[in-house]
Amino acid sequence: MLQEKDKSEDKMDVILFGGSFNPPHIGHRHVIFSLQKQFPESKIYICPNFLSPFKLNEKKFSRDEIWSLCQSEFHEFLSNHVILWDEEIKKETTSFTIDTLTSLQSLEKDGSISLVIGEDNLENFNEWKSYDLILKNIHKLIVVRRNTESPKPILIPNFLNEKQVLVLNNPIVKMSSTEIRNQPNSEWQNHSILPQTRSLLNTYLQTGKSNGGEKK
Repeated sequence: MLQEKDKSEDKMDVILFGGSFNPPHIGHRHVIFSLQKQFPESKIYICPNFLSPFKLNEKKFSRDEIWSLCQSEFHEFLSNHVILWDEEIKKETTSFTIDTLTSLQSLEKDGSISLVIGEDNLENFNEWKSYDLILKNIHKLIVVRRNTESPKPILIPNFLNEKQVLVLNNPIVKMSSTEIRNQPNSEWQNHSILPQTRSLLNTYLQTGKSNGGEKK
């Protein structure tokens, strides 16, 4: 088991933070904030996808809607060092991390790249396409705490080298995009997403209903 590191012991040139962000919420913002705090000199790429290999049957917003929601929810972070990247969301086919990583390497030829994944994905990371090649081509696998409160250690699967895994010092937020989509008018929504994002979200949900379902 790997203990959490409070301070950066490794130089992180580039960090890839991908996800469905369907929609983005306070939990995602906490991750970005924690990455900035722990690795202040790093360049962070936030990469929303549209077709995830693990969420192919999930109810979705359209590509443009997800992109607009991310722009709204993450606007305070976006800069030359925090980039909202459209590499995956613009694709018509399923997005795989190994392909996105290859594309990012072509953009950041001189920087080492680290990958962010959730604690809940750690155990099954070996099911990701070309996971061994991903590990070979990244500097660190940065794990976001989802269930295990700090400073408790997180169990690292045997197929991973503990020295390549770093646990992020982030607060745990009991929130999911699925809850927001299914309960858009719940009271907790007021603090779960920013007001301007909530306004967009409600517009998109109402438009989807009036069109008879989700949009592509």
